[in-house]
Amino acid sequence: MLSTLKFTIFLCCLVICIVLTLSFYLHHQQTKQNVTRRDNVDISNKSITALGDNKTYIISAYYDSRRTESVRILAIIHESVKELYCRFHCTNKDNILVVAQIDLHIERYGFPYGTADLLCEELPNCVYEFVSVHWSKTEMTNYVPRFEVKNRDVGPFSANFTVCISALYGEYNNVLQMIQSFEMYKLLGANRVTIYKNGCHENVEKVLQYYVKEGFLDVVTWPIDRYLRTSAMWNYSSDPNSQISYYGQAAALNDCIYRNMFKSKFILLNDIDEIILPTSHRDWNLLLLSLQKNHPNTSVFRFSNHVFPAHINGTIDNKWNNVPGVNMFLHNYREPVNLKAFDKQKMIINPRKMFQTSIHRALKYVGKSTDFNSEVGILFHCRKTERPELAPESLIEDNILWRYRALMVEKVDGVINNIHLNK
Repeated sequence: MLSTLKFTIFLCCLVICIVLTLSFYLHHQQTKQNVTRRDNVDISNKSITALGDNKTYIISAYYDSRRTESVRILAIIHESVKELYCRFHCTNKDNILVVAQIDLHIERYGFPYGTADLLCEELPNCVYEFVSVHWSKTEMTNYVPRFEVKNRDVGPFSANFTVCISALYGEYNNVLQMIQSFEMYKLLGANRVTIYKNGCHENVEKVLQYYVKEGFLDVVTWPIDRYLRTSAMWNYSSDPNSQISYYGQAAALNDCIYRNMFKSKFILLNDIDEIILPTSHRDWNLLLLSLQKNHPNTSVFRFSNHVFPAHINGTIDNKWNNVPGVNMFLHNYREPVNLKAFDKQKMIINPRKMFQTSIHRALKYVGKSTDFNSEVGILFHCRKTERPELAPESLIEDNILWRYRALMVEKVDGVINNIHLNK
């Protein structure tokens, strides 16, 4: 009788233990699912994310150990922002809040919003994948988005040259010049193009998708006009009702540098209607081998702007009359250099030596910035004239692009034949 009672008690205890264990397990799994679901909702994969202070817009977070073990968060902020915090979401301990060092880039051309680096130094013993940015040290801000910290894993280069282009906007429909530029980039040695797209015509969208499928192009959506009044002008005095210069071009270029920092050996910073052309070498690879040999401490290579007016035609026929846009090969007359005007140079850079850039010059970098004359290379810029007062006879004939024409005809034809364009 006693043994039966003991067995019954044991059995009851066993059942209770099983029930409690199962209940705890189910509760734990449900909690884990809820946390995972919440974390997934909180993680932002947008190219621009607005914070609740209405003055801060986060682009991306990148690990940067070049000076200190830090996370560099690229942002667009209002000039009045003086206090921000980074929260490291530690997986092995409580989250850690640190003061962000705010570095607003010096060139914002008078506009109230500009590109900024938020530098957040790591603290020891925090294992993390994500950070978030807070505008208050004490206010409850648990539901601000998290950002994955990129550039943690550094592998071998997947590209020698990457071209960064920003920002494509409006109903841009210069299809022919875009195709010619992309194919020229390939001939010169580019392995990849990264373009920041705010908007474009449906014809251009077809071209973009063609090169994306080919694996040559990365398109980053850039909806900056959802958040700020953007200007197509570079100077605030020319457009005082806007909040940021030229569709946030500087912010996009800085993000492109960090995005490709450990993927590409060199990065070219230029617009879609521009090509850095070597004059004494066949391609960029040979050009950079020579420049690095003769200028071993240079990390920023700058080339002078030469405008080839798109309204002045050369002598050859346009074989692509049915394609919308400018045929660069028709325009082999350039404007003489205006020594009194600002030279809108563009650059080839070593991204691992670069910290901050503006449009026409590097702001913070390691090494030297060197200007090169037209005997080494030029920035071929085929666009609307900047000097309409010039007489046609004052223009200089320059056939620098023609040495690539025979190769380009077949390549451009091939792309056009594969894309159905609306006329």
